[in-house]
Amino acid sequence: MTNPTVSIITATYNSSHLLKHAIRSVIDSDFQDWELIVVGDCCTDDTEATVLGFGDARISFYNLEKNSGQQATPNNFGLGKARGKYIAFLNQDDFYYPDHLGRCLSELEASRADFMVIPGINVLSSKREDFERGNYGVQLWSVHPDGHYSSNVFSVASTWFLKKSSADRLGPWKMEKDLYVTPSQEWLFRASQLGLTFHFPSRVGVLIILSGERKNSYKTKHSFEHEYFSTHLQDAELKAQLLEKAAIYAYKRNQSLLFFEPKTLVRRVMGLPLDWVLKRLGIHPSSLRYLRGWGGKGGLIKKIRKDTGLG
Repeated sequence: MTNPTVSIITATYNSSHLLKHAIRSVIDSDFQDWELIVVGDCCTDDTEATVLGFGDARISFYNLEKNSGQQATPNNFGLGKARGKYIAFLNQDDFYYPDHLGRCLSELEASRADFMVIPGINVLSSKREDFERGNYGVQLWSVHPDGHYSSNVFSVASTWFLKKSSADRLGPWKMEKDLYVTPSQEWLFRASQLGLTFHFPSRVGVLIILSGERKNSYKTKHSFEHEYFSTHLQDAELKAQLLEKAAIYAYKRNQSLLFFEPKTLVRRVMGLPLDWVLKRLGIHPSSLRYLRGWGGKGGLIKKIRKDTGLG
């Protein structure tokens, strides 16, 4: 059997109502030479039936025997199964825009980079009645300044595209219990520390809807946001509207920092020397901020699990 060009890895847990939309966004991609490896973190719902229901031989499902409670374990399992020349991740609650994978391939090859991070549109949480009136916020995510990797920019795994050889060089994701930052951001930081070359396209390829920002999202087996966007990914006008919303949000945020929150800017500037020292020591610069904000190792993910109904 011929190996696919791109291996896409999706970690999931008891969220078939979200997963089905993520899978559909892959199937509807303009680029079709892929395999999708869905890894359940010991799922106990109808996840397997949902995956198999697509009837697509390019999609495989594996269900781990023991629940790890994090993305690292199923993602590492998926990496071990990947056969493609390139690796992409897709979180169970995110979407690829139709032209995303094809453009990733051409852009990475043209740039000759090892690792690419593509901006995404993050839909902020809102009440259903506000959302239906169009009264919801969005912001751009995974945007790194000046075309250089920044450890201060949180980049969800759905926005990554890299060579399989780069993933092999990086090795497995570390476990949350061993980290102050999230496993995904440690893996990305490690790529920078190892000297992998990055490329940051100036386009949006992913739609992000964070379950971790939506209270009891794992208990509520329905998402009005996913239902809506899953049927509008081809809508170029809506995408333009989202980008407009994101631009206005960013401008307002910048104005607020400049004129109403100058102390925040001062603290960030004063923290740059410390960031530099931590990088030289091989420590993710956000580790101290995570420690102060969320407590010990794995603190942020523990809070997310509690808020979403998993903890």
